[in-house]
Amino acid sequence: MNNLADMIDKIAYRNHANNKIILTQIRDKLTTEFLQQPLLEDRFVENLYKSKLDSEWLIAQCQAACNQINKVVDQNSNFHRFYDPILQECDLILLTQELIYDLHLLDSISGYQIKFEERTSRPSHLESGQFFLHAKFAYFSKKFIASKTNRNFLFSSMPTLIRQAIEIKIKNMIGLEGVKSKKGGFKMVAISSILEFFNETPHFLNLPIPITTLSAINRWTNTFIHSGIVPFCWQSLEAIDLIEPIFSIEDENTGELNISGFSYIAKEMTLQKIKDALDTHFDAVFTLNENSIEGGRRS
Repeated sequence: MNNLADMIDKIAYRNHANNKIILTQIRDKLTTEFLQQPLLEDRFVENLYKSKLDSEWLIAQCQAACNQINKVVDQNSNFHRFYDPILQECDLILLTQELIYDLHLLDSISGYQIKFEERTSRPSHLESGQFFLHAKFAYFSKKFIASKTNRNFLFSSMPTLIRQAIEIKIKNMIGLEGVKSKKGGFKMVAISSILEFFNETPHFLNLPIPITTLSAINRWTNTFIHSGIVPFCWQSLEAIDLIEPIFSIEDENTGELNISGFSYIAKEMTLQKIKDALDTHFDAVFTLNENSIEGGRRS
């Protein structure tokens, strides 16, 4: 009986040790067949989050998948160093399952260019009912919510949290409290437009990551939010790795700590200069409040 149960667990990818073996084999296959010339960082980010499914898109997906696989299979990785004390077996099974299922989905979407011998199937979207049920039972400490698919809702909905993290960070970083039209009414200015503004005026901020990275990830998260089409799990995990520096609570140069993180307004800049530029660019009236800035000023 135990042998049958073990066999079922392996078939369903519920055996962590076996999943690690499978992922190691997949990583070696992807490295040999697709990553002899990996994409440089700017090309990698651009292709990882674009919508055109061409050859560079496939290479970027393989590259990101291997980055995440390495965390799991390399026992000396920072992932294991930081999280082994708190992770449970079920957490590791979930992560390795998601990677395997999405790699099989990548093979399918790419027209079976990877040519895996084993194949599984999973939907590419989340249904509205799943969002509703998780909202309904959000305050329950234990949630027994039936899922119609083999997708994990919390994993699949990560882009929503990533998008909010970026938007609120940018707004709080400059103390943005509101935007009005010059006639006095409310004016909608999307975070994507604000990111583009700072990309065109790089002298205002001194971010630890390129503003183009934030823009690419923000566009990608919007696709999920407006369509419900679920990205590959490694896209979410890679996005978190990429944007984490702007949420750091320690200044790596000075060792300064701030539990709320830092605002990356350039040293020579003032909020008034930023406000004046924003007002002109968007033909609006921005309210920026120094007291609303998240964390400490840092240049």
